[in-house]
Amino acid sequence: MHINETRHRLPQLMQILTPESSRSMPWANGLGSTLEIATDADSHHDQSDSWTWRLSVADVPTRADFSKFPGVDRWIACLHGDGMRIERSSVWTRLPKSGDALSFAGEEIVIGDPIGSSVRDVNWFLRRNRWQGGMRVRRETGSTIVEGEIIVIHGVSASAGSTIHCEGQSIKIATGHTLVTSARVIIESDRESVLVIAWASAR
Repeated sequence: MHINETRHRLPQLMQILTPESSRSMPWANGLGSTLEIATDADSHHDQSDSWTWRLSVADVPTRADFSKFPGVDRWIACLHGDGMRIERSSVWTRLPKSGDALSFAGEEIVIGDPIGSSVRDVNWFLRRNRWQGGMRVRRETGSTIVEGEIIVIHGVSASAGSTIHCEGQSIKIATGHTLVTSARVIIESDRESVLVIAWASAR
């Protein structure tokens, strides 16, 4: 991934992305915008939509159709607010706020309906012909191990009690910052922290 002045390189090819490196992107359906947290789009030196993986968050002010992403697998969870329901094939499902995110195909017809105001969701996108993976939101105390060729850990609300052990290093992730790395990561978190953990391995 290309690194600019807002991205700090660590040993072993790890990167920490600051909030300033995020960028606002319009929804494909034109009904809102998304804050792109991390992506490999820059590595292609091509159009902004040339990514093969992407992590983003979005405020959802009103009921709306999801944008379609053919050939993409998606995961979604609720980060803030009272929650959100989505409709798929005439079945309504409430998004998880912790644990494994809800997965679905980018080609599906999906409607999102926020419950109350100030609803924000997090989304993990993987090009299906390149990657397989998953995403979860961690809000509890304990340790977890994640392995993958791409691992993205975003500190939604990161306290001093959360530590990421990777490549022989112990890393603290500040609120709003994001670690992009690979291989094997051990995450120790406390109940004061909210972390988004996404991963992918090549097919």
